[in-house]
Amino acid sequence: MASANSLYQCEEFGPSLQSAATIIFVCPFDTSIQRVRFAIRRLCRAGYRVMAYQTTSAVFMDADPKILPELISQVRGDIRARIAKLKSRGVTDFGFFGSSLGSFILYNCIGREIPELRWGVFNTGGNIAQGLWRIPGLKQQHVERGWSLPRLEEAWAELQWPDFGRLDSCRFVFVSSQRDRVAPLSNISQYLDPMRRAGAEVGVLEVPAIGHITAVIMGLWKGPYLVRMVRT
Repeated sequence: MASANSLYQCEEFGPSLQSAATIIFVCPFDTSIQRVRFAIRRLCRAGYRVMAYQTTSAVFMDADPKILPELISQVRGDIRARIAKLKSRGVTDFGFFGSSLGSFILYNCIGREIPELRWGVFNTGGNIAQGLWRIPGLKQQHVERGWSLPRLEEAWAELQWPDFGRLDSCRFVFVSSQRDRVAPLSNISQYLDPMRRAGAEVGVLEVPAIGHITAVIMGLWKGPYLVRMVRT
């Protein structure tokens, strides 16, 4: 089943069995579902149902910071509706796999927002404003619209530091690389403590990479292994 609106599209893949765990899969920025089908196929072959989301490139390309919170709100609402439908059919096991921007979207979906998401993979992560600012083309577009990094961080502060509520019994892993200049491994630690204080078990896995894109690809390739890690 597929659905679409102006900010995102969603497609479902994999087994329809009641016993199959469901993975909410959110693509990286400016990446279609088709481009990451290799990762979705690997997860489906491992027995998972995958609900895959791709999001509009306008979220950053339009240099309008109001788009990001609206995008997150709409994706979150769609995830809630799809989970409710699956729960009505007896499905009980839900987790996630988010990459780059997709990781940040799902970071704003856990805990009190969607308590059914008990495990998941953040395939790269960190400060969303700083990450955008390290991409020259996106930085330039925002500068031309009158934005500075401090103003952007202020605009997205509530998204960067969400109130998770309780995360008891949740298990998450962050995947990253020290050579990722957009979302470096060294920047992740400050975001782990709030999750741990809320009760989650959170780990970090470094992958071999030469930059942000290769770090994301390595995480996608390791998808089944990473999901097993947080589910067992």
